[in-house]
Amino acid sequence: MDPASGVIVAQTAAGTSVVLGLMRCGRIWLCPVCAATIRHKRAEEITAAVVEWIRRGGTAYLVTFTARHGHTDRLADLMDALQGTRKTPDSPRRPGAYQRLITGGTWAGRRATDGHRAADREGIRDRIGYVGMIRATEVTVGQIHGWHPHIHAIVLVGGRTEGERAEKRVVDVFEPTGAALDEWQGHWRSVWTRTLRGVNPAFTPDDRHGVDFKRLETERDANDLAEYIAKTQDGKAPALELARADLKTAAHGNVAPFELLGRIGDLTGGVPEDEAAGTGSLEWNLARWHEYERATKGRRAIEWTRYLRQMLGLDGGDTEADDLDLLLAADADGGELRAGVAVTEEGWSAVARRGLDLAATQAAEGKDGNTDPAAVGERVREVLAHADAAGAVVVLTSGEVAEAYADMLAALAQRREEAAARRRREQDQDQDDDADDRQERAARHIARLTT
Repeated sequence: MDPASGVIVAQTAAGTSVVLGLMRCGRIWLCPVCAATIRHKRAEEITAAVVEWIRRGGTAYLVTFTARHGHTDRLADLMDALQGTRKTPDSPRRPGAYQRLITGGTWAGRRATDGHRAADREGIRDRIGYVGMIRATEVTVGQIHGWHPHIHAIVLVGGRTEGERAEKRVVDVFEPTGAALDEWQGHWRSVWTRTLRGVNPAFTPDDRHGVDFKRLETERDANDLAEYIAKTQDGKAPALELARADLKTAAHGNVAPFELLGRIGDLTGGVPEDEAAGTGSLEWNLARWHEYERATKGRRAIEWTRYLRQMLGLDGGDTEADDLDLLLAADADGGELRAGVAVTEEGWSAVARRGLDLAATQAAEGKDGNTDPAAVGERVREVLAHADAAGAVVVLTSGEVAEAYADMLAALAQRREEAAARRRREQDQDQDDDADDRQERAARHIARLTT
């Protein structure tokens, strides 16, 4: 991250090791290392949101959306149908089935002629008390059935809100009626199916598999909300079901993207096909991985309804820059540091080129109980000697490690302040873009009516 300060390899009070000061790619779709950390932090964030909402007396559902698919369907086409197309210089963004769920008068209510919502024209959104949702997209692929992208969403209902945009607040909670919940579920199933059919009739799911609703039942320890667990009917933690796609092994002969990557690594490393994990030839796995890279570019893997975090008292955002902030926070969250070494940028580059970075990290661990800074430094220096970089190591005392750690935390705090300012600018820009899109759609509609 900072060539002037290099890298710090340190031992924590728990005897584990941590590397501070490295730049991370932050690619949640493509990098197994970064994805594991980002998704873990996202899962914690989602759990906190669900806990907070149910603690207030609200209701939460885990809703899964799927489309019919076959082995000849392209992943990009399926993703466009579910999530919508991406905006390009040549064409505006086209909403997908997901966006259609929360648009239209049936959902949002009708407006009276004076522009205000009439008391008798509430939409389904009002009747169920829709507050927002957290959406995650998961992708699997198989040789028989092809690509299978699907969306998991935790939907928060049972709230009344006031204010608009950044001023929006939850002012009351209530239990939606059974009739309102049935109306909502029937409406979403109908919109989802109808939209997919309009994009491509072959994508039309059947009534049983297209949209699945599971109300989240909870177990709370009144004295310690940290031990609160929200479970779906099959016993899975909904936050992990939503966020931890990196932990999953796909079913029905399908594989998850990182399983493609693992098999590619095995096969290019000389492992026989019948002994390598996963399925398919090297060519098939490479083709699927490259298609996956292209289809997920520019898309968000996990996304919250705008302003939902602030209504629940949480910070953060969904952009790639926010993912990098999570990685930095995780790197700096290693606890008390008691021994370590500083490695220059040139020295660490030599270590990485030789593939000795893991060995250097392991050398800083306190498995033998020896936490003396000099001993830790000597172990790391021995590893770096294999990369002709032993001279690039400076042993740090516990006080120096703590000082370096404090400097990195200060730098992280500054980054987070900058990220908060960036999010505010992006939200303002998104609002402007939404207004432009609405004006453009209105103009096209008027043009159709007059021709």
